[in-house]
Amino acid sequence: MQKLYRININHFEDPLKNERLLDLVGIRRREKVIRYRMPDDRKRSLGAGIIIRKILDENGLTESCLRYSDNEKPVVDGLFFNVSHAGDYVVGVLSDCEVGCDIEKNANAPLEVAEHYFYHSELAYIKAAKNKDKAFFTLWTLKESYMKMTGRGMSLPLDSFEVVPTAEGFVLGKSSERPCFFETMEFDGYIFSVSSERAFSLHNPLEIAFDDIYV
Repeated sequence: MQKLYRININHFEDPLKNERLLDLVGIRRREKVIRYRMPDDRKRSLGAGIIIRKILDENGLTESCLRYSDNEKPVVDGLFFNVSHAGDYVVGVLSDCEVGCDIEKNANAPLEVAEHYFYHSELAYIKAAKNKDKAFFTLWTLKESYMKMTGRGMSLPLDSFEVVPTAEGFVLGKSSERPCFFETMEFDGYIFSVSSERAFSLHNPLEIAFDDIYV
């Protein structure tokens, strides 16, 4: 079971200009939102908090249930979820097993990162692709989602595991960590990928609208 969530940050104001938006998240998230200097960073952080609160609400929980890992990943005992953001979007995924997700805008890929940190097979896949930006960000989001699924985040080196393209999709190759299943999708010029301990299918994300938040 996978449930996806999506927020376009252009649908709401800078939370410092409309502080009622901060009421949509808990105290710890509010403090995090306010620490950001740039308006869009504040919006993205707020969006992440809104998705987390929605996931908790749907499962009869409150933000008092949240705790944080050493790398500041929010976790809840018995509930598996993850959030990510880039550009105009914040996304989240809820699952019945360990899960990770990542989103990136498909533009101007830093191909030198692949040269230095990707497996040779992954680099070959990018070099052979007609759209090298898309190939890079597909692999990047898959790798990032896997790093988050394991709970290790960026402490897991990019070259310590391999994402293998096949005719049916992407699979995990060499890795010292746990096995996983990959899925990836595109929308509005963004690439969104999910890693999960069990096989799954991606469906269109639930769009969280803001038409009624000012009442």
